[in-house]
Amino acid sequence: LANVKPAELPWKDISKIPYQITGPYLSELILKAFTEGLQDPTARPTADEWENALVKSIDLLQPCSNKACEQKWYIFDNKTKAVCPFCKTPFSGPLPVLNLYSSRKDANFRPDNHRLMVYTNQSLFQWHINRNIVPNERLTDDQKKRVGYFVYHSEIWYLVNEGMPDLTEVATKTPIPIGGKVALEDGKQLLMSKQDGGRLIVVQMVLN
Repeated sequence: LANVKPAELPWKDISKIPYQITGPYLSELILKAFTEGLQDPTARPTADEWENALVKSIDLLQPCSNKACEQKWYIFDNKTKAVCPFCKTPFSGPLPVLNLYSSRKDANFRPDNHRLMVYTNQSLFQWHINRNIVPNERLTDDQKKRVGYFVYHSEIWYLVNEGMPDLTEVATKTPIPIGGKVALEDGKQLLMSKQDGGRLIVVQMVLN
């Protein structure tokens, strides 16, 4: 750090800001690119892998609760507690993390290694409720529309349904109509789409 300019800190101090700050998906590709891929170009992550990791990382974004935090946002590291890596402020209160599963041809739901962090006014889009829809330049105008959002009211997190006609609480088989809302509770399963590639979410509550 002797030759590092003050304006370049703390970004060049890897003891304070390691590459893992990019989150679990991007850091895995960074490690792959600069270890195996450094000597073997065929081992480097593909453009599709980078794009997929970026999409998943965006879904792990969490706003920092410290209003004085310079960065304002951080990527959840998939650990048991949410803490801003920049200002070290922990998240306070119940924090829902949604684990995404999608249907296959055998009608079983399998994990997608994809999670969505919840915060006030966080949005759900078509690519969250169906694995066959990819957020890229080929999206139709209809696919760009928000289908739901999250609110925190009276110490309860809710998912508000704006455009998911199939939204159903799995355990009770209760449909959630468009315009309705459903409380997010630990272990609750919600079917978001019955279409091919449709997703099921399993709620995990992180208590800080």
